[in-house]
Amino acid sequence: MMKEGGLSRNSALLPPLALRGDLGAALTMSPYLVKFLKIGMQGTLLTGPFTESMDKYGLHDKFLRQWFDYLAFALSGLDAAHTQAAPVAYTMIDLHDEGAVLDYPNGGMDSLIQALASGVVKERDDVESGEVRLKTRVDKLILAEEDGRAKCSGVILEDGSMIRAKMGVICNAPLWNMARLLEGSLDYRRPNEKVMEAVREVREQADTMEMTGSFMHLHLGIPADGLPDDLDCHHSVLDMEDDITAEQNLVIVSIPTVFDPSLAPEGWHVVHAYTAASEDFGDWERLIDRGFDNGKTDKANDYQRSAEYKALKDEKAEALWIALERIIPDIRERAARKGSVVEVGTPLTHRRFNRRFRGTYGPAPSAGKDVWSLNGAKTPVDGLLACGDCCFPGIGLPGVAASGTIAANTLAEPSAQRMLMAELRTKGAL
Repeated sequence: MMKEGGLSRNSALLPPLALRGDLGAALTMSPYLVKFLKIGMQGTLLTGPFTESMDKYGLHDKFLRQWFDYLAFALSGLDAAHTQAAPVAYTMIDLHDEGAVLDYPNGGMDSLIQALASGVVKERDDVESGEVRLKTRVDKLILAEEDGRAKCSGVILEDGSMIRAKMGVICNAPLWNMARLLEGSLDYRRPNEKVMEAVREVREQADTMEMTGSFMHLHLGIPADGLPDDLDCHHSVLDMEDDITAEQNLVIVSIPTVFDPSLAPEGWHVVHAYTAASEDFGDWERLIDRGFDNGKTDKANDYQRSAEYKALKDEKAEALWIALERIIPDIRERAARKGSVVEVGTPLTHRRFNRRFRGTYGPAPSAGKDVWSLNGAKTPVDGLLACGDCCFPGIGLPGVAASGTIAANTLAEPSAQRMLMAELRTKGAL
């Protein structure tokens, strides 16, 4: 897998910066044509379930197959039989290539957010800088018919103000939420058949896309006194003999202050534990005002104050505490000390703050399919492009970042994209 010409090497031959969602891809990918041809018949393997790759190359060891199930689930919320081989193969480079380390960003996840934001507002001689707005929810998309097709020309914010798009609107909402947003943007007083038809097509795509489970989270700030100096940052706690997708089987833990003490006051550790994509949203849905998720997140969250919600949080968080006790046996005592922080996140937290329909981690294969079939950046509505985990290449930060790159590239002229690629190559970044 790791050798030259192996699955892992071939999965990394085409950089996402060369991709786009239109015919211009023929120009931007042309420098990589020889590398693309090198992939050859492995292309089918890379887009198929990883179990097919294991079978083809004679990987029958029980433990190793269980380990790849774990790796696939950590990446996609699906086992190896339902996860495309490409992300699993690529991750093997990240984990096992010469000099590879399992790291954590200095400054925590906020440093990644700030880096993305700086890219938007950065001033360049040849490009207009952008603006990042916080607490600015989009209420509707501006839709109309243009040249016989549905067209999106901007957004209307929750406060009623309007932002017109110069080139297009890129939406990172999950497909199910995008469908609800589009439906809420229709003018039923003056219905337009072309617009209605495009919105119906998005709704059909959403209704046929399955989804993974949700998450439980435990965020802690605990005293670090007496903990070993060689405490690791990354941990996974699971029963290898159980189905990797079983509810609350896999708990993933990170202690980022092991690498970056500045993330907490001196003498303290930050701990994050979560169950990965195995929480059943049905256990929580009855607590929503309407008793079901219609894809629109309301401001009112009365369930937060209910005794039923608190009891369910405590019950579901217990698996996280038990897993953490395998790493820090006195974790509960530390969390009870003065000054400690304990925050529990639930599938409803995911739904509310991340605007995730049913709190889902992301897409799952449709009925009868081994692996997911994901849309590209283009949508049935001209001027509306999509990115995020419901788009190619899928779930996970690398995949989502790639989908955002593809959407941005699609709005830009191929010539501008090729100039940027050339600049990055001179800097050794491509």
